[in-house]
Amino acid sequence: MPAPTPPKTRARRAAPSRGVRALRVTVLMAVLMTVSGTAWASWTVSGRGTGTAPTATLSAPSSVTATAAAGATTVSVAWTPPSAGVAPTGYRVDRTDVTTSATVAACGTSPSTLLTTTSCNDPSVPDGTFRYTVVAVRSGWTATSPSSASVTVQASVATSTSVRSSANPSVVGQPVTYTATVSAVSGTPTGSVTFRDGGSALTCAGGSQTLSAGTATCTVAPASAGTRSITAAYAGSAPYAGSSSAAVSQVVNAAATTTSVTSSTNPSVVGQSVTFTATVSASAPGGGTPGGTVTFKDGATTLTCTGGTPTLTSGSTTCVVSLVSAGTRSITAVYSGSADHLTSTSPTVSQVVGAAVTTTTLTTSAQTVRTGQSVTYTATVAATAPGGGVPTGGVTFKDGSTVITCASGSQTLSAAGVATCTTTFATAGSRSVTAAYVGTANHSASTSAPLSQGVVNGGAVGLVFSGVTVNGTAVTPSCTGTVGSSYTCTVAGGNNAVVAANVAFGSSTQTPVSYSGATESIGWTSTGKSAGSGTVTVAPNATTSTATVTATKNGVNAASVTVTFTESGGSTWTAVLTVS
Repeated sequence: MPAPTPPKTRARRAAPSRGVRALRVTVLMAVLMTVSGTAWASWTVSGRGTGTAPTATLSAPSSVTATAAAGATTVSVAWTPPSAGVAPTGYRVDRTDVTTSATVAACGTSPSTLLTTTSCNDPSVPDGTFRYTVVAVRSGWTATSPSSASVTVQASVATSTSVRSSANPSVVGQPVTYTATVSAVSGTPTGSVTFRDGGSALTCAGGSQTLSAGTATCTVAPASAGTRSITAAYAGSAPYAGSSSAAVSQVVNAAATTTSVTSSTNPSVVGQSVTFTATVSASAPGGGTPGGTVTFKDGATTLTCTGGTPTLTSGSTTCVVSLVSAGTRSITAVYSGSADHLTSTSPTVSQVVGAAVTTTTLTTSAQTVRTGQSVTYTATVAATAPGGGVPTGGVTFKDGSTVITCASGSQTLSAAGVATCTTTFATAGSRSVTAAYVGTANHSASTSAPLSQGVVNGGAVGLVFSGVTVNGTAVTPSCTGTVGSSYTCTVAGGNNAVVAANVAFGSSTQTPVSYSGATESIGWTSTGKSAGSGTVTVAPNATTSTATVTATKNGVNAASVTVTFTESGGSTWTAVLTVS
C-alpha cells in the first residue's frame, strides 16, 4: 500500500496577468482508507485562477472489545476513540460473521445513523461467531478500527421460511401477492421478512412485511415481462434464527392492450388538416403504460403523417394528415406492441371527407378593347380555408348569360388552378364577363364576380367635325390630313366671325361613327376673341356630340378650336377647325 500523501491545508495557483478568467477545480483522486490507521485525501487544481481546499487526518478507533453472556443474544461493544487528527462526527459499528464473512451494521447504526458514544449494545444477535469493527466517520471520510476478538452467540431457535405466489403466471402490471410463512419447532417466530427478486429487495406496494401469526405478505405489480426468482428472507428475532426460502419462479407475461382512435374534425373537407389521436392502454388485470409505436391506416393503406409522432408518449400519439379526396375513410390505429405489452388494433373510425369550397377570380388582359381585338381572360380557382388542394376540372367563360367561344387558351384548370380564354367582340359596348368553375367531387363549383369589359368601335380612327356653321349658317369645311393624327379643317368668315361645330368620332374616310357603349368626354380649347376650354360628350353608341365647340375671330385675325380625345389603346386623337 502506498504511503499517504502528506496533509495539505491549502494550495493556490496564480491567475493569468489579466485577472481571474475561469476556475475549474478537478478532484483527481480521493482515497478513503478503510484499514487500521488514518484516512487521508489528496487534491489538485487545474485551469486559471486560484483555488483552495483543506485536507486533514481522520484516525481510526482502537482497542475494540466485544463480549456476550452465555445464552444471551446481546453483545456489548466498546472502543477507544482516536487520539490524533480531527474528531469524528460519530461511529458506525459493523458485525462480521466469521463463518460466512458477511458484514452488517450493528448497534442500530448505519451510514446515516451514527453513535457519538464509545460503547454500545448490539441486541438480537443471531447464533454464530462474530468480530466487530468500529468505523470513525466525518464528512464522508471513514477510518476503520482493527477487528475485535471473536465473540460467540448461541441463543436462537432454528426456523424455516417458504414463499408462494397468488398468481403464477401473471402479466405486466398485474398485482401479485407473495406470502412468506416462517415456522419453528416451537413457538411462533416474530420479526420482519424481506422479499427479493433475485438479489434485489422488492418494493412492496401492499401487504405487511412484519410477521403476523408466522406469515408476512408483499404485493407488487411487475412493470416488465420475464421470469423472476422470488425469495423471502426472515431476518430472525430472538430467540428465532433467520432463514431464507427456496426461490419461486414467477412468470410475468406481456399484458394485453386496447387501442382507440379519435378524429379532431369529423366531417372534414378535402385538404383540411385532421389530427387522429391514438390511445393505447393495458387491459385488466394488466397495467402499466404501453410504449412503442402506432401505425395509422386508411383502410389497408398506411397514412403518411405530416405532423405528430408515431411514438407513444404517456400512452398516446397523434397523426396529422390532409386528405386529398372526398369520400368516407376507414381510419384505424395499429399498436405494434412491445416486450411488455401485446399488439392491438383500434375499432374503425369513419372519417367523412366532403368537397372543399372554392373561390374563382377573373382578370382581363385589357380593360377596354376594340371590336375585333383579342382579349384574354384568366380565371384562378382556389380552395377556401379550411379546405385545401388545387382544384381540377373545367371553367366556362360567359358574356352575361352567353357562353363565350374561346379562340385560344385552355378552359381546363392547370396544375396551378388556372384557366384562360382568348376571344374577340364584334360590336362595341360594355360587357359583363364571368368565369364559372364547374366543380369536381373534391372541390365545389364557384363563379367569379362580374368583370366589366369595355369594347369600342374598331372602325373609329379619330375625331371629325359635323354640323359646321359660320355665324349660324351651315358650311362645308375644307379638310386635310389624316383622321386621328394631323386632321385639320378650315372655313372662311368675315371679321369677328363665329365658327361652331359638333364633334364626332370618325372613320378613315371622315365619316362619323359610334365609338362605344359608354358616354365619352372630348376636351377642347379655342383661340381668338373669346379663347377658352371645356368638354363635350358623346352619348353611348352615338355618332356625334350634342353640344358644339366654338371659336370667334378677333377682327381679321383667324381663330381656331382644337379637340382632343385619348382612346382606349392609349393614343391621343386631335382635330383642328379654323375660321379664317
